[in-house]
Amino acid sequence: MRTHRTYRAVHAVHAVQAAAAIGAAALLLAACSSAGSVKQAGAAPAPAPHNLTFTSGADKISATFQPAEGTQNPGAAVLIIAGSGATDRNGDDAQLVKGNTYQHFAQELAADGVSSLRYDKLGSGQTGLATHTTGQGITFDLYGNEALDAYRTLAAQPGVDPHKLIILGHSEGGLYALWLTNKLKATGSGSGSGSGAGTQPAPPALHAPPAPHALILASTVGLRFIDLLDQQYTAGYQAQAAAGTITHDEANVLTQQLNTAFASIRAGNPVTTQLDDKSVAALLSRTNVPILHDEDQQDPAALAKSLGPSMPVLVLHGTKDTQVTDADTAPLLAALQGDSAVVHDEVANANHLYQLISGTPNPASDYADASLPFAAQVGPDLKQFLQHAF
Repeated sequence: MRTHRTYRAVHAVHAVQAAAAIGAAALLLAACSSAGSVKQAGAAPAPAPHNLTFTSGADKISATFQPAEGTQNPGAAVLIIAGSGATDRNGDDAQLVKGNTYQHFAQELAADGVSSLRYDKLGSGQTGLATHTTGQGITFDLYGNEALDAYRTLAAQPGVDPHKLIILGHSEGGLYALWLTNKLKATGSGSGSGSGAGTQPAPPALHAPPAPHALILASTVGLRFIDLLDQQYTAGYQAQAAAGTITHDEANVLTQQLNTAFASIRAGNPVTTQLDDKSVAALLSRTNVPILHDEDQQDPAALAKSLGPSMPVLVLHGTKDTQVTDADTAPLLAALQGDSAVVHDEVANANHLYQLISGTPNPASDYADASLPFAAQVGPDLKQFLQHAF
């Protein structure tokens, strides 16, 4: 594993009830994006991104293909997978002012000669709920298949070399990036197998791209999902008790209710315990429990360990990310210790959305502040990783 790097700050000026409830209750797995490079006067116009659609199962998915602007990395291309909640292809959310985190990532990659595809996953952007208008059929496998079909679509774009693909997953998207990479490695192609992934027929040109050459995991948690939720809610109850908004006895009762409910879900059983916390009751509704159970079955640390001893992996994390802490990423980094091609970069003064924060981070206000710049360190970090990977 390569030496951890921390740069000095560069100060420059899924969506149905289930995903929505998860995103609201566990803000941790929210969305994100980045800014493009300044062009020299008189330079040729950069290739323009263009919108497209692809089919995943019965759903039509809206996406944007961003062509490379240079020839530094010919044929290289990145699939960008969004975080949880109703986070669209650009990293925006109905609850957030446009931060355009994923658009920024795409622009930085394009400046380094790498094209990319980003898409509105089910429940976000122009895709909306597609054929799932009542929230039916929303599963982990559905989102996994969607990511696989996006990967096939990227591999078929003009100028893209299917042997030089990278998957970038942000927050919860990192879990899907790990899952999809392991599936592709296990099958030797993009045809998929098991867990329902890849069972939908694809056009011949898109049928079997190889596993990705590299991964970029941005603000990705190393904990199983229920462990993460348990940690977040328990900490919240303790903080409320310390602040005097609830008593310590009330905090203990809420924590016990939470633990009992999570144990039921992990065991594959319905939630029958009383839930006094309305946000927890909404999160653990009958509609949401199946996807919570399925997602919790995926262990990001175990998936990371299965990547092998030499896959290039960039682990990005902001030093002012209060949603995904150092403790949250620690199991992921520990699992990657055996990979000699891993690079871990802490982005100075960046929050979960890679906004540059000058003082104490406050997600409630920072995420809605469109004036906050995208962390300029991300560009050099990506550039150096691409040089390392190729």
